[in-house]
Amino acid sequence: MTDRTLRLVVFVAALLLYVPFLGSVRLFDWDEINFAECAREMILTGDYLHPRIDFLEFHEKPPLFIWMQVVSMKIFGINEFAARFPNALIGAITAVVMVTIGTYVNGRRFGLIWAVLYAGSLLPHFYARSGIIDPLFNLFIALSFWWHVRAVQGRERRWHMNVLSGIAAGLAVLTKGPVGWGLVGLAGLVWWIIERKQRSFPFADFVVMTVMMVGVASLWYGVDLVVNGPRFLGENMAYQVRLLTTGDAGHEQPFWYHPVVVLVGCFPLSIYALGGFRSSSSETTQEQSVRRAMIVLFSVVLVVFSLVKTKIVHYSSMTYFPLAYIAATAIERRLREGRVVSRLQVTGVAILGTVWTALAAAVPLLFMNSDKLLQLPTFRDVFLRSSLQQHVVWTGLEPWSAVWIAVGVVVYIILARRRELVATVVLAASTAAFISTFLPLVAPRIERYTQGAALEFYESLIGKDVYVKPLTFKSYAHLFYSRKPFERSPQAKGLTVDEYEPWLLTAKLDAPAYFVARVNDAERWRAEPQLQVLREHGGFIFFVRRDN
Repeated sequence: MTDRTLRLVVFVAALLLYVPFLGSVRLFDWDEINFAECAREMILTGDYLHPRIDFLEFHEKPPLFIWMQVVSMKIFGINEFAARFPNALIGAITAVVMVTIGTYVNGRRFGLIWAVLYAGSLLPHFYARSGIIDPLFNLFIALSFWWHVRAVQGRERRWHMNVLSGIAAGLAVLTKGPVGWGLVGLAGLVWWIIERKQRSFPFADFVVMTVMMVGVASLWYGVDLVVNGPRFLGENMAYQVRLLTTGDAGHEQPFWYHPVVVLVGCFPLSIYALGGFRSSSSETTQEQSVRRAMIVLFSVVLVVFSLVKTKIVHYSSMTYFPLAYIAATAIERRLREGRVVSRLQVTGVAILGTVWTALAAAVPLLFMNSDKLLQLPTFRDVFLRSSLQQHVVWTGLEPWSAVWIAVGVVVYIILARRRELVATVVLAASTAAFISTFLPLVAPRIERYTQGAALEFYESLIGKDVYVKPLTFKSYAHLFYSRKPFERSPQAKGLTVDEYEPWLLTAKLDAPAYFVARVNDAERWRAEPQLQVLREHGGFIFFVRRDN
């Protein structure tokens, strides 16, 4: 099989893995709905230059990923599948990139191991089925850094590699903002410090990369600067600074948050990777240099986002790409050198696999027995109690999705010290099968408890001439799931975001206004004389104001 045919097979296989059940569960607040709503509003307004939320300019992200969602929605309609399909496509491209780079560095088998480990681990696989921006951003960061490493190594086509690195960095900036260039530049600098005895400072390389990055980023930033002035760039930079210095949106976590997320969430590749950080006498000079580069990229991202005050799970997702490389390195070395996997690693897989099996079975079991949870004296959260009182039909099969992980772990324990490659592939396949089962079987039922009542209410308002607004809590769900029209937006009324809610509560309106509050925040709204309670369901209270 030629390399081109192999890449095509990998691409198709990855699509077949990631695409099924993309629309089996509704989008989750905030991030998934945030980006999908930006795409919906682009289509509705015809303004493809400026991302908008509630038809007001959205300054937190540039539009590249949103453009991809727009194209997907033009093809598949405005729905969950269309919002998530770009990441399935990106996941398939990522698999091809891993096979291509891995084959170049260490042979075809290594490239395939790398791709299989990535697709067969929990969080990396899950993000390929999501509707968030990070998989695209991570791919561009990885490509930019890889081409920079190729350029600095100087083996071939150095300027060509620098140009490609700058283009990828520019696309990363167009995906998530200036942090894209910051991560590539910082990782490149740290890698050079480690490798400085082998090569001089790559000043010219950084200049070429920077020029290309600015050129690509200017395809949108430049146009927006001309049309809109410096407002977006200023607001976006202020947002980045806020994330660095404050615990934005209640997401302030301890320093060790991301290391724990990566170790536990990237099962099983996180356990494999523990043996790939150290050097080996069997490494070629190129293999050693690239392994160090991947360790640098992993470490820089992990440290940066551990220092940042705002900590959200997917912020450290960039580490998954190099971590899977390091894990593949450990496996490839043992296969090449004829060594046996350590008992410590097998024990690590067994322990973490048992934890995940228990969690995967326990979560649906707890929801299936919610009446017993409600009887516990310590279970007092008003919102959770109200959510759990909903009638959700469970078939009894849901806890059995955990069997996939259990089977994979058992096979790995039995075979790892005799046939490590087979054991690794089986565990990866079983992990992927677990996610493929969990998404259509368990996730929709859990979603009903967390946000289902509110989303069903919003969906009931589609096509109706009404206003709709959540009270006290932040959400984008009412925009996407009620298909809110421009005519009911703050901008259409000449209002700012801060002015919109008081206006809905006090002004003379031309249509009914509906409001949604969580039960534990609703007392102040019950006391408002102009608000009438429609019903209380699933942890939410729904109000209407009709004095129009």
